[in-house]
Amino acid sequence: MRDAVRVQFLGAAGFVTGSRTLLEYQGYRVYIDCGLYQGPKYVEARNYLPLESHPETIDAIVLTHAHIDHSGLIPRLVREGFRGKIYCTKPTAKLLEIILPDAGNIQEEEFRQLSRKEVKKLGLDAPLFTKEDGEKALDFLVTVGYNRNFRVGPFRFCYTWAGHILGAAHLNVWRKGFSMVFSGDIGPESTFFHKPLKRPPMAQNVVIESTYGDRLRVEEDYQKKIADAVRYVTERRGILLMPAFAIGRAQIALYVLYRMMMEKKIPTMRIVLDSPMAVKATQAYSRFKSELVAEVAGSGFFEFLKSRNMILVKNADESRALVEAPGPMIVVSASGMCTGGRVVHHLEHRLGDSRNFVLFTGYAGEGTLAHQIMTGANRVNIYGKEVPVRAMVAQLQSFSAHADLAGLIDWMRPFKGEGVERIYINHGEDASRENLAKNLNFMSGAQIELPRYQSTYYLPCG
Repeated sequence: MRDAVRVQFLGAAGFVTGSRTLLEYQGYRVYIDCGLYQGPKYVEARNYLPLESHPETIDAIVLTHAHIDHSGLIPRLVREGFRGKIYCTKPTAKLLEIILPDAGNIQEEEFRQLSRKEVKKLGLDAPLFTKEDGEKALDFLVTVGYNRNFRVGPFRFCYTWAGHILGAAHLNVWRKGFSMVFSGDIGPESTFFHKPLKRPPMAQNVVIESTYGDRLRVEEDYQKKIADAVRYVTERRGILLMPAFAIGRAQIALYVLYRMMMEKKIPTMRIVLDSPMAVKATQAYSRFKSELVAEVAGSGFFEFLKSRNMILVKNADESRALVEAPGPMIVVSASGMCTGGRVVHHLEHRLGDSRNFVLFTGYAGEGTLAHQIMTGANRVNIYGKEVPVRAMVAQLQSFSAHADLAGLIDWMRPFKGEGVERIYINHGEDASRENLAKNLNFMSGAQIELPRYQSTYYLPCG
């Protein structure tokens, strides 16, 4: 159809990961996000599927934010021939300098660990991509400010602050007779760290995420939970281990610990950040304080990170030595779901000791090591050996960077009566998508779709 925009959902359709959507008009092709699948092996196996189109045929990529499930497939496209421009906000570009080469390192390491049978099954003769591919991808970045129109081929785009992580944005796209808005990942309306989200302009077509489309955030006294955990390890000279996502969650955890120390709600003690990516991301946050609430930016938090009470682990040798260090001490480490990273090393050595406390800072997907521990496993497998769970375990829910069901509904409500014709619910498991769809019944006149992988829509324009 010559006078239609072709929209094809290539990722995150029924998953909370792997975001990628194709926009095409008269042969010009743009990816909105280009993410890796993360989670259990059966989910991550989707990263190895043949690409639907040769990367050379993709003219541009426009990113909503830097998280790996929205950006991590880019190095593969570069490796296989993509040479277009990659548009993003300035903070997103800074985070991509950290994320994409690191993703290549992880792919190289994972390839080395694959058995011959797995290599044959996946049809691989090399890693999916390398650190060098991740570094090459940075050459194609073009940065754009918020609330400024920018043209990409036949389309006009605009970013609006989404309140999710540093640099995260909603994305509007227009051409004559056609308009669409991609929510990206929607931040919570109530936040004490990132500034609250801004509402994007109205559009005929809305693509909305649904990560938490089937749950409401539980009100909790997170400071009490932290204080109780600190008291527990202080009395026993143990370690408080806080698994956290390297970007966003780790910085929130550090800020809360800092404020609680300043307000004398927990004693002054050593805090260790043991994650190379989290250390670099924290430095990036210090460069873009304008995206944080004024209380955070002006609180002395970033000065505290340079103090003697704060230890930023520089290398693997320091990390290995840390597992022998005596308590009391707080260790913040990635990854949040414990699917990899240095936190797994800490769990191997600390989980079996009843003097220690593991305080998870958010959600963990089924099948992940974090989920097993949070749901009461007595023993878990770490690096091929059985590790008993003797440490105390608890979970925080207040640090989430995603809107819950109420937040998603509130995000959609201003669009009521504004001419929305179609709503595409994406980036969520089916139960979440279906529940959100039921709760959007106030959007009378709008057709609600739950796209599957490769679902394709031709939307009129011109």
